[in-house]
Amino acid sequence: MAECGIQTLANVQMLPFALKFCSGTTLSTLRTAASMFSEAIPESSLLWSELLSESSAFLHDDKTSTMQKAQRLSAAVERCKLQREDADAADAPIERPPVNKSQRYRLIVTGARGSGISSLVQLMARRDELKSHQGKDMSLMNFSAELNNQKLSISAVDKRSTAIVTPFSAALYNGHSAALFVFDASCMEDSLNKAAWCIAELKQTVGPNKFRLMPKLLVCHKADLLPKESPQKLLRQLPAICEALLTSYGMDLVFTSREDPGSVDLAVALAAEHWPETGPDDASRKFPTISRQQLRPTRTVVRRNTVVNSQPRRPANILEELRARVPRVE
Repeated sequence: MAECGIQTLANVQMLPFALKFCSGTTLSTLRTAASMFSEAIPESSLLWSELLSESSAFLHDDKTSTMQKAQRLSAAVERCKLQREDADAADAPIERPPVNKSQRYRLIVTGARGSGISSLVQLMARRDELKSHQGKDMSLMNFSAELNNQKLSISAVDKRSTAIVTPFSAALYNGHSAALFVFDASCMEDSLNKAAWCIAELKQTVGPNKFRLMPKLLVCHKADLLPKESPQKLLRQLPAICEALLTSYGMDLVFTSREDPGSVDLAVALAAEHWPETGPDDASRKFPTISRQQLRPTRTVVRRNTVVNSQPRRPANILEELRARVPRVE
């Protein structure tokens, strides 16, 4: 083995086993450390493909190499660390100034009802004790994320496809916002159609400019129901609409499950990939207004023995009615 050079190891595909526990960032550092590593780990090495196959994400961009995709996934995970908002409250409460609404970081988690949106939000916020709790439409759950040693406060919005879009809910998209469109692995066709509807609704609500700038992810939740295969192979088993959404809106796909909390962390890391460097979108926009009748539909209640809005009865021939009232002369 002492006479076996590193190039020989690469040629016989022994290097992936020797560097199996290295991340994409570590391998990139090795490539720049010495020329022999650069030659041994080229962009075409199968090592990058193996790293991608072990991940729970599929990056749709065909213009980048597998090495660049592996570097991106590794960097996103290593820079993002999640924790509960009140993690240090028991030890030493820290007083923080209130966050300006325009500076808030929000993750809009939307999709079909029953697709696991509440579970995703609870996993993000590290709220395992709420395992049996059913979330409510438009509810917010706060948690913290440390991005490049900078702590940010993030609010995850639990928004189902059946929630009514009001001026209040539309204001949640102001400032820093990213969207996760969730579909269910147990009923993919139906939930993917509802996810497509949520994408169209979001684009109409925030406008095309804001929609184009928002980080967007497609999330396949309850992925533990799918075969244990690489994301590339799983994508071929999904309905055609899934790949159409990824291509049309430039989204990445993440397979998540409650049994794999790391997959949820990866989804948040990809959504917050450009935070906090990216500035907030403070462009003013008039959100669609909804009338009071739409928000609170009125209903007529008819009580027993009570006639509501009864119209006066008119005779078929009013002339004959008048003649009938004139007394006859005998």
